[in-house]
Amino acid sequence: MDPRHRVVVITGASAGIGAATAHLFAAAGARLVLAARSREPLERLAATLPGAVAIPTDVADPAQCQALVEKAHARHGRVDILINNAGVGLAGPVVDLSSDDLQQALAVNLFGPLWLMQAVTPLMRAQGQGQIINISTVLAEQPLPYLGGYAAAKAALERLSETLRMELRGTGVRVTVVRPGSTRTEFRARRLGAGGERRRMAPPTVPPEAVARVILRAARREPLRAYVTFGDRMAIWAARMLPGPVEALLSRAISWAPVAGPAPSKPEG
Repeated sequence: MDPRHRVVVITGASAGIGAATAHLFAAAGARLVLAARSREPLERLAATLPGAVAIPTDVADPAQCQALVEKAHARHGRVDILINNAGVGLAGPVVDLSSDDLQQALAVNLFGPLWLMQAVTPLMRAQGQGQIINISTVLAEQPLPYLGGYAAAKAALERLSETLRMELRGTGVRVTVVRPGSTRTEFRARRLGAGGERRRMAPPTVPPEAVARVILRAARREPLRAYVTFGDRMAIWAARMLPGPVEALLSRAISWAPVAGPAPSKPEG
């Protein structure tokens, strides 16, 4: 779908991938509705983009998710593209995961996108077209040690996305999953959980603008799934073909440092 003149809702838009995506879609001529918990940076960003509207939203709250879609529709009369980008990281050994942290991660990474999909799908079906783009991660296919809670939430989001896509077949509404790898944002520093993993090998990272370019291309081409780099795609291929050796390699390459970390912070954007 060509984003020009389309109404595009982006969550987690105040920073990182969300902000970079907002800039690219604005340049492509989209009519933006930007959502995030952080009001001030969100409003500053919206002020720099022609016609953009800022709607502070906590996607962990189902009422706010419904209100976001209703406000976007009331303002523009339609919603063409929903980009579920808001997310929060979670790190820690599975046996030590805090239920409170896991519930918050699920609320932001899984239930928030679900509530937004439920709110926007009837509008898109009535329009006869639309697209939902859910930002996942390569970890949904191949998790890393000590990132199981985050990977589990994103894997569940992917299964919901795939199922919804089948259920909407023939309606004109498309569902796309974008799988970034490691991205240079503050996401890792702001994740839930205390301590951190120690890696003997650091994966290559890409700037948020690279992910935003893939999201824009996904809007135009409407693929089922999109990767950011060829390396990400090959890593998943290797994990599928050689699951045992890949898991053994990852278990040796990553260890855990159980040190006190910062207090849990807000989700990115």
